[in-house]
Amino acid sequence: RQMICATACFLACQSARVREQRRAMASADDMCDCCFPIDAPAKITRIEPKTFLANERTFLNWLSMSVTLGSVASALVAFGKTNAQQAGALQIMSSFLIITAIAFCVYAMNTYFWRRRKIRRKEDGNFDDPYGPLALAAVMLIMLSTIFAGGVVKLMGNSAVQEYMSFESSKF
Repeated sequence: RQMICATACFLACQSARVREQRRAMASADDMCDCCFPIDAPAKITRIEPKTFLANERTFLNWLSMSVTLGSVASALVAFGKTNAQQAGALQIMSSFLIITAIAFCVYAMNTYFWRRRKIRRKEDGNFDDPYGPLALAAVMLIMLSTIFAGGVVKLMGNSAVQEYMSFESSKF
């Protein structure tokens, strides 16, 4: 009987759609193991503690970068208070650096919680974010270029530098 059932089931259940239709229509005593195989047990996934620690370590590294940016912004504000000529430009640049530091903090927190959620749910897939660091690096490049350009403008506005430049050009 099982051989006949197995052959008939194999011929009748060639596609998954037909198998599902038969499963829905069949009663409990009509079912056989060949048509309706027992589902394989779920894959047991163990999450190592080092996974959580790596996520926290990455979060702390991003926060460290944010603190560094905030420190540079604070130094610019302090320097701007001693030099009244450049105070306005330095205030603007330090404000943008503070905004960038806050963006780093928000990005780090968002990424940390996103990865932690994926780890706890044992989801497969990528844990990387290809666009976030690239965007933050672009913002950093713009900010540091602006600070550099401001320093060059300040240097060129200095009368001693202009005298030196004219002296060097008169030699040739």
